[in-house]
Amino acid sequence: MEKTKDDVKKEIRQQFECACNRYVLELLRMWGLDSYYGYWIGNEVGGVYDYDGCFTISMEDMIYIVEHDVEKEQYWEWQEYCVDAMEFNMDTPNLRSWMMGCPRTPKETFGRLRGLKADLARAVNEEKERLIEKNKNVFLNTNYHK
Repeated sequence: MEKTKDDVKKEIRQQFECACNRYVLELLRMWGLDSYYGYWIGNEVGGVYDYDGCFTISMEDMIYIVEHDVEKEQYWEWQEYCVDAMEFNMDTPNLRSWMMGCPRTPKETFGRLRGLKADLARAVNEEKERLIEKNKNVFLNTNYHK
């Protein structure tokens, strides 16, 4: 008896989900993590996996990690870099590019940029306060427009 189109689709889906779950288990084994704490977001196997609210990982990155023996410390370093880069609206490398040694902004530069950002925020707040104070004096002085 020949399989129906629906039977073939169902079989392919089952094989896909099995392969995705095997990648998850291998990644967790590699990193010494317990599989009890993770789940596929939206119950969409092969999409994004959430591990105990600590991190999320795409299927594409998971495959790369398993096939290239990426250590969890390398993954965290990449994630940290991406957060830093996004803070300053910089491009973020994908995991593959990161592992191949793509050009990066040094941590020290991000620290310096944070300092400049804080200085700018302070200067803006000081100017706002100056204008608020000046406007108070203008409105309190009724002879201003004469």
